[in-house]
This record gives sequence, C-alpha cells and structure tokens, in this order.
Amino acid sequence: MAGFFGESAARPLIAGHRGYKAKFPENTMLGFRGAHALGVDMLELDLRLTRDGQLILMHDATLGRTTDGHGRVESYTRKELLAFDAGLGERIPSFEEFLDWVRPTGLFLNVEIKTKTREAVDGAVALLEHYRMLNPSVITCFDAGITEYACRQYGAKAQGFPRHAMKNFRSNSYDFLYSVGIEMRDLTPALVDEFDGRGIQPWCWCPDTPAGVERMRVCGATLCTCNDPVPALERLRGGI
Repeated sequence: MAGFFGESAARPLIAGHRGYKAKFPENTMLGFRGAHALGVDMLELDLRLTRDGQLILMHDATLGRTTDGHGRVESYTRKELLAFDAGLGERIPSFEEFLDWVRPTGLFLNVEIKTKTREAVDGAVALLEHYRMLNPSVITCFDAGITEYACRQYGAKAQGFPRHAMKNFRSNSYDFLYSVGIEMRDLTPALVDEFDGRGIQPWCWCPDTPAGVERMRVCGATLCTCNDPVPALERLRGGI
C-alpha cells in the first residue's frame, strides 16, 4: 500500500532519529545536517515547550542527559536555554530555526510532541503551516488524545503506536492515525499486516544494524527511523 509520503514495500523510506543520533548530538542542527548529508528521506525530532511558551527541540523533560544544564526544560525561557551546550558546542534549536533550515531541503518531517498538551500541538501546527510544511509532516505522540486532537482539529497526519504503548487509548484511537511506529522488539509480519489492513502505514524504529534492516524489510515495514541510517541506506539503497 503506497502512502502519502510514497512508502511502499519495494522502497521503504529512511528517517534519521533525532537527526543522525549515532554520530552527532541528538536534536541539534549538526545532527540534522549530518542526516541530510547521508541522504535520508525524513527527519524525526522532538518538541517541548519552554517557560515562555516557545517550542524547542529536546527529547527529555530535563536537561542533564543531553546538555550541560540541569533542571526541567519548562522552567527555562528560550533565551535562557541558549546558554547551555547541547554537545560539541551546539545549542538547543528553536523549532523556527529548524524549519528555516529544513524547508528548502524537501525532507519529510516526523514531529513528536513531547509536551503532551494541546497548546504544544497548536504551536507546532501554526509554525508548520507558516512554513508550508504541514503536509509533508506527521504529528507524533505516545498520547492518543494528542494524536486525535491533531487529526480532528487540523486534519494533520498523525502517528501513534501500538495500543500497549499509547496513553489514553480508546476503542477508536486507531481511526485517527496515518501511521504507527513499531519498536523493533515488537515488529512482526503479523503486526505489520494488521496495521496495513487498517489502512495505517506500518513504520518501525530503530533498525541500526544490517540484520535489523533485513528484518524490517522482511516484515514489510514501509519506513524505518534509525539512530544510524547507514545500514539502512546501504541495504535499501545500495550505498550512500
């Protein structure tokens, strides 16, 4: 089944997870540029709201793992967050900074909402629409209430996850999904077939070895999100 992004069993798409996470600091412009240089089709990124309501690229709720800062992201303003080193001298990007760079590249986007609020979705969609990037993007969340809101309110393509991984899952939550992200440990041909039968694109994360890439190919996933896109590019594209 071909999808909006052109996924098909013959040519699965390849996404860089938080950029090129295996080589560069995650969710930094350096990492995103590195993934683009490799030749990925899509970039996956994480959004959080700051104290002053700005959207910045950050996976964790706290700063300690990925920066030299400490404390919760939401306790700082965007300007204050610029003081922290996100690795190799990189700064925490704002969503606007990322969109300024990515729009001319033609890459698809997987925008994961980490601050699981409607306010975060509203802000993300407003910026995507401003940059004319909503159509080549999917809004992702582990909260089914958020994916439903993005779909109902904005007509956005939403990515969720298998039922056991979703918070606030309801009997009709799958009805609002364009795609579903299947963790490699859960990936099976039967699960891929189940979602394909529902008209939901079966994507997976993160096959970072040649064996993992072959497994996702055999199972029939139509997109793989990779910390290290090199094995997928070599096996699925014949080189980089």
